[in-house]
Amino acid sequence: MVPTALIETASRPYRAAGRFAWHFASAKLRHDPFFAHILAHGLIPDGARILDLGSGQGLLAAWLIGAHAWHRDSAERAWPARWPAPPAPRSLHGIDLTRRDVDRARIALKEHEARIRFVCDDIRVAPFPQADVVVACDVLHYVDADAQEAVLRRVRSSLAPDGVLLLRVSDCTAGWRAALDRAVDFGVQVARSGRTSGLTCRSESQWLALLDALRFRVTRVPMGRGSHEANRLLIARPAR
Repeated sequence: MVPTALIETASRPYRAAGRFAWHFASAKLRHDPFFAHILAHGLIPDGARILDLGSGQGLLAAWLIGAHAWHRDSAERAWPARWPAPPAPRSLHGIDLTRRDVDRARIALKEHEARIRFVCDDIRVAPFPQADVVVACDVLHYVDADAQEAVLRRVRSSLAPDGVLLLRVSDCTAGWRAALDRAVDFGVQVARSGRTSGLTCRSESQWLALLDALRFRVTRVPMGRGSHEANRLLIARPAR
């Protein structure tokens, strides 16, 4: 179980960005299993250069910064016993198309702007810096199939040889769970940006085939219950 105090520490900076930003951060960090999973399994190494595609209001950065600070201050009494120490990223470069979310991220994480940067741009055309970790959580289904492949091809080029892509996608063959997942994502899209573009979904096997064609070796992880039960975390590393 994720300690409540850790969630509060990571979401607290969003108070400066407004009530919506703070409540959204608190709820997302509490209920989305992705955030706990990356810490519990040490998926991001210490000192990593992170590229966060579809970074939203910067929750990944806030989570890592909050976890590192809280571990430093509270590790002996409260850090989950089986979790490794959280990483301290060397840098994080976030890209998101929604100006309001980018503004919220910049406000909340202003004191870390020397190493945490957010740009408002389209991941289909935005430059990708070299990275040790690329995170694409619930973002590729907002672009069409050709763009999905093109983005992943550029991710492959930007990754360090020993880097990792953390790609969370929805398996469109997961029945009502996939339909629920799409409805949730559509609603979040409308609430955050006002956009109502369609979603381009693939089956798990199609995602795996695409990553294989791009020379990734992949570990597949189911990702939660309820509205998250159709989700898959694909941990993809460049094949040598």
